[in-house]
Amino acid sequence: MGNDAAYWEWRDEILKAEYRAKGGEPCRVCEQPIPAKAHWKQRDRHVCSPRCNMNLNRRLNRRIERGDIERPPFFTPDPQPPREPRVFRTLPPGAPFPYEIQGYSPKPGDLVERHGSVTIIQRAIDLPQHVIPWQVLPGEAGHWDLNRVAVSIHVETGSAFYYVTDNSWTPTSLILGSFLGLRQIETFDSFEVGGETWQWYSEIIRDVDAEGNEHTWTAYVCGKKSIPRLWTPAYVARSRRLRRESSSAGSYAARMRKLGLRERSSGWTLRRSTSATDGCARSASHLWTAAGCGPTCGLPLWITKSRSPQAGSTRRRTSS
Repeated sequence: MGNDAAYWEWRDEILKAEYRAKGGEPCRVCEQPIPAKAHWKQRDRHVCSPRCNMNLNRRLNRRIERGDIERPPFFTPDPQPPREPRVFRTLPPGAPFPYEIQGYSPKPGDLVERHGSVTIIQRAIDLPQHVIPWQVLPGEAGHWDLNRVAVSIHVETGSAFYYVTDNSWTPTSLILGSFLGLRQIETFDSFEVGGETWQWYSEIIRDVDAEGNEHTWTAYVCGKKSIPRLWTPAYVARSRRLRRESSSAGSYAARMRKLGLRERSSGWTLRRSTSATDGCARSASHLWTAAGCGPTCGLPLWITKSRSPQAGSTRRRTSS
């Protein structure tokens, strides 16, 4: 995620299990079987449901608060190189995506136009001191640097939205507030100016860069109504591909388990001895190979998965 990528990647690595669950493994929270078609992130963490995923996150939060785990760096700088200020416009109907974005966020000097409403991004340090609300000034106990405070200014109303950024001018999670003049208003509540109603909101868009790395565009914008979180076409395509891949692997594993097989590093094995009536004389320890059991076995060849010990050969064990 944009500026918080380092933090969320750090959490993901801690929460991940040793391997992605294929379905049937016990949940790390409630010990119920993990569905084969659970979300891929839940299967990465070996949890069976959104509820257990949240509880697993809460466990991690408590460990962080107790100091059991050292906190990570919070921000990943926006990788886009320095550029000239630009305008991010609303695109015409029929465009693949409705809004222009670039990198993690707009930078000082940029304009964000959304459905005719224009917001200008500036550095707070560049404003005259007398127009900066006292709530934005760090003071003696301040936990931010005014040199890293950005302000979104709404052209139509003059309302200002202050927030703290990282070194690449990407928004952090620290919001200092929204204001009309020097009067603070509720951060994301609607307000009236000139008989019209406006609202500050977080514009959050998930995207994928040219290397396939996901990130989040974040902008604080004022408009007549908020815009829901969006995915770019590239992010949608990537998400669908991951879903297809994980669903295929989980479905395959589920079919194997229904046939009484279990997976090992070397291939699929029988859970128990097969019946003598099915024409297969192999014991439960037999390793099924890509060649199958042979013409007398009643089980189809497509269920086999492991590599053959030798090209064109089949491992056999006959009953004595």
